[in-house]
Amino acid sequence: MKKRLAGMEEKCLWQDYRAGNILALSNIMQSSYKDLFHWGMRLYGEKEFVKDCIQEVFLNLWKQHGTIGEVENVKGYLLMVLKSHMLRELSNKHQMLQASIDDDYTFAVEFSADLRMIEEENEIYQFRTLEKVLNTLPQRQKELIYLRFYQNLSFEEIAAVMNLGRQSAYNLFQKSLNSLRKNWPVLALMSLLFGV
Repeated sequence: MKKRLAGMEEKCLWQDYRAGNILALSNIMQSSYKDLFHWGMRLYGEKEFVKDCIQEVFLNLWKQHGTIGEVENVKGYLLMVLKSHMLRELSNKHQMLQASIDDDYTFAVEFSADLRMIEEENEIYQFRTLEKVLNTLPQRQKELIYLRFYQNLSFEEIAAVMNLGRQSAYNLFQKSLNSLRKNWPVLALMSLLFGV
């Protein structure tokens, strides 16, 4: 698995992919696969389904390489495309309308294994407590927190992935933080999320 690409390197590879370079698309896939897989598992916890959807997304991207436009943030775009594809597949799989499934998926927050290997018990306790508090939030708020802090997306990118306006994304973020403040001391939350 390749390391994550820097923004400019991603954009250059995207341009090469659009020009018909399949190796560029392969590099994008290899560098973004881990993030896409984590994202997909948060949306729907069936590994094989998520893996299949990621492959289908990249196959479709290759088919569209001559007609697809430029994107500002490749990772944000891929997260949005994967979510749309998964929801469409789930809709087909369960013969439901897309509108009835958009806000009906489950989204769980779970920190990666490297965070679980923290040796100090106090830090482990704080991360587990934060995980529990985050999982008390409504689905859309958990999704937004995940995109903002785990995927480091801007509010514009989050709005695109979640199909919201920028102001709506910001308002939902503020609502999420207010909910967290009720369940967690503000200073502890700020130190964990922002490293203050």
